[in-house]
Amino acid sequence: MANEMNLTAQDVYSKEFHVDLKGYAPAEVDEFLDQIIEDYQLYDEKIEELGQAVTRYEAKIKELQQEIYTLKADNDKLTEKISTGMVNTNTDQVDILKRIARLEKAVFEKAE
Repeated sequence: MANEMNLTAQDVYSKEFHVDLKGYAPAEVDEFLDQIIEDYQLYDEKIEELGQAVTRYEAKIKELQQEIYTLKADNDKLTEKISTGMVNTNTDQVDILKRIARLEKAVFEKAE
């Protein structure tokens, strides 16, 4: 973003206008002010764009946190079933492996 700006703070601070008989040259001052206005417009657009990106990322974070919470709850239920011996070894093991695979996929793919 800084490379898109026409002026730096130092440029504004050190700007000197030529004085003619009636004071500063109006055309020179107007041209400089036009550059400042253009920079502020770019700055405002960039701030708006970044604000929208933050909003999107926050929504995605909430979505992923909810998914992690759901997957952890599923994992806890399965762990409890295993510890109490309520698991049918044939069908439930396949189900457990599928759920673990989904949990790993959700956690590790989302982390990247």
